[in-house]
Amino acid sequence: MTASSRRYFLVEQYVPDAEVRSVVAAMHRPAGSTDDARHIGTVVIAAEETCLSVFEAADVRAVAAATEAAGRPADRIVEAEWFPGPSA
Repeated sequence: MTASSRRYFLVEQYVPDAEVRSVVAAMHRPAGSTDDARHIGTVVIAAEETCLSVFEAADVRAVAAATEAAGRPADRIVEAEWFPGPSA
Protein backbone atom coordinates (compact mmCIF):
# COMPACT_ATOMS: atom_id res chain seq x y z
CA MET A 1 0.00 0.00 0.00
CA THR A 2 1.43 3.36 -0.94
CA ALA A 3 1.27 6.40 1.32
CA SER A 4 -1.19 8.06 -1.07
CA SER A 5 -3.60 5.10 -0.86
CA ARG A 6 -3.43 4.87 2.93
CA ARG A 7 -6.87 5.14 4.47
CA TYR A 8 -8.12 4.31 7.93
CA PHE A 9 -11.35 2.62 8.93
CA LEU A 10 -13.11 2.26 12.28
CA VAL A 11 -14.72 -1.13 12.83
CA GLU A 12 -17.52 -1.49 15.39
CA GLN A 13 -18.35 -4.87 16.83
CA TYR A 14 -20.98 -5.48 19.48
CA VAL A 15 -20.17 -8.50 21.59
CA PRO A 16 -21.22 -9.93 24.93
CA ASP A 17 -18.65 -9.35 27.67
CA ALA A 18 -17.73 -13.03 27.68
CA GLU A 19 -16.65 -12.84 24.00
CA VAL A 20 -14.54 -9.65 24.14
CA ARG A 21 -11.21 -11.44 24.48
CA SER A 22 -11.98 -13.75 21.54
CA VAL A 23 -12.84 -10.76 19.32
CA VAL A 24 -9.61 -8.97 20.20
CA ALA A 25 -7.60 -12.17 19.62
CA ALA A 26 -9.30 -12.66 16.24
CA MET A 27 -8.39 -9.13 15.14
CA HIS A 28 -4.71 -9.83 15.90
CA ARG A 29 -4.59 -12.96 13.74
CA PRO A 30 -3.34 -12.45 10.19
CA ALA A 31 -6.15 -12.97 7.70
CA GLY A 32 -5.49 -13.24 4.01
CA SER A 33 -2.84 -10.98 2.55
CA THR A 34 -1.23 -8.65 5.06
CA ASP A 35 -1.21 -6.02 2.30
CA ASP A 36 -5.01 -5.91 2.15
CA ALA A 37 -5.84 -4.61 5.63
CA ARG A 38 -3.61 -3.92 8.62
CA HIS A 39 -5.01 -3.95 12.14
CA ILE A 40 -3.77 -0.86 14.03
CA GLY A 41 -5.40 -1.51 17.40
CA THR A 42 -8.60 -2.18 19.33
CA VAL A 43 -10.35 -0.40 22.18
CA VAL A 44 -12.83 -2.32 24.32
CA ILE A 45 -15.74 -0.54 26.01
CA ALA A 46 -16.86 -3.33 28.33
CA ALA A 47 -19.85 -1.47 29.78
CA GLU A 48 -21.22 -1.06 26.24
CA GLU A 49 -20.20 -4.56 25.07
CA THR A 50 -18.41 -2.84 22.18
CA CYS A 51 -15.05 -3.29 20.46
CA LEU A 52 -13.74 -0.47 18.25
CA SER A 53 -10.85 -1.41 15.97
CA VAL A 54 -8.81 0.74 13.60
CA PHE A 55 -7.60 -0.73 10.32
CA GLU A 56 -5.42 0.67 7.57
CA ALA A 57 -6.51 -0.43 4.08
CA ALA A 58 -7.09 0.74 0.54
CA ASP A 59 -10.86 0.38 0.83
CA VAL A 60 -13.73 -0.76 3.03
CA ARG A 61 -14.00 -4.09 1.18
CA ALA A 62 -10.51 -5.09 2.34
CA VAL A 63 -11.45 -4.35 5.95
CA ALA A 64 -14.72 -6.28 5.68
CA ALA A 65 -12.87 -9.24 4.16
CA ALA A 66 -10.28 -9.19 6.96
CA THR A 67 -12.87 -9.18 9.74
CA GLU A 68 -14.90 -11.90 8.02
CA ALA A 69 -11.77 -14.03 7.51
CA ALA A 70 -11.03 -13.64 11.23
CA GLY A 71 -14.48 -15.07 11.94
CA ARG A 72 -15.77 -11.78 13.37
CA PRO A 73 -17.72 -9.81 10.75
CA ALA A 74 -18.06 -6.12 11.57
CA ASP A 75 -21.36 -4.61 12.66
CA ARG A 76 -20.27 -1.31 11.14
CA ILE A 77 -17.27 0.01 9.19
CA VAL A 78 -16.69 3.72 8.58
CA GLU A 79 -13.77 5.64 7.11
CA ALA A 80 -11.98 7.68 9.75
CA GLU A 81 -8.96 9.91 10.27
CA TRP A 82 -6.12 8.53 12.39
CA PHE A 83 -3.82 10.78 14.42
CA PRO A 84 -1.19 8.62 16.16
CA GLY A 85 0.22 9.86 19.42
CA PRO A 86 3.90 10.68 19.96
CA SER A 87 6.28 7.72 19.90
CA ALA A 88 7.63 6.52 23.19
